Amino acid sequence: MISPTAPQILAETDAILFDFNGTLSNDEDLLQSCYAQALLELNYPALGVTEYEALLGRSEPDIAETLIRARSDKDIKAQTTLLIDAVARQYQTACQQVPRVSTATVFMIKELAKTHKLGIVTGTLRRLIEPVLSDLGIAEYFHTVITIEDVHKGKPAPEGFLLGAAHLHISPSKIMVFEDSAAGVAAAHAAGMKVIAVGPAAGLSEFLEKIEDFPHIAV
Repeated sequence: MISPTAPQILAETDAILFDFNGTLSNDEDLLQSCYAQALLELNYPALGVTEYEALLGRSEPDIAETLIRARSDKDIKAQTTLLIDAVARQYQTACQQVPRVSTATVFMIKELAKTHKLGIVTGTLRRLIEPVLSDLGIAEYFHTVITIEDVHKGKPAPEGFLLGAAHLHISPSKIMVFEDSAAGVAAAHAAGMKVIAVGPAAGLSEFLEKIEDFPHIAV
């Protein structure tokens, strides 16, 4: 359910920054499946039942390296790259077959773009997100897309959100953020932005401004 303050926050801001995985794109289950398959493809032990869940909100390189370090102590950098490559192949194929950004979310993006500058700040890789935006025909609505390649420190550090604000030429205090992870919410707050928490992700119960999903927003 949307917080009574969310429409007010929307009215008081000039720009919106979205997280991607788990926020714009309903794909955390898909990413978990991709990591599970990729680990087996590389002949590593299977992904643990709660192993991926514990890494939610962290960047793709960080997730991949953590999974490799839990399984090997040799050639960490090279093996991490191989794991990311395998995940990327599977993710791109799956998203082409079944889009993970809903029709309602696409509509919301187009409507919000009429009144706000839009951007994305994500811990994923550019090669994972750009084909999805292009295939859905919504890339043009985003003034900036900040990925993990663009920053030195991922969430919960605020660097990505501050870089997004700089690209939009808008003060952080006039930016609204949609996030689904505790790390992302912490990063946005640290950047001085207003935050709406999306979905039931663990660690977000303390934040009052919450929605279940984007169809709950009136635009």
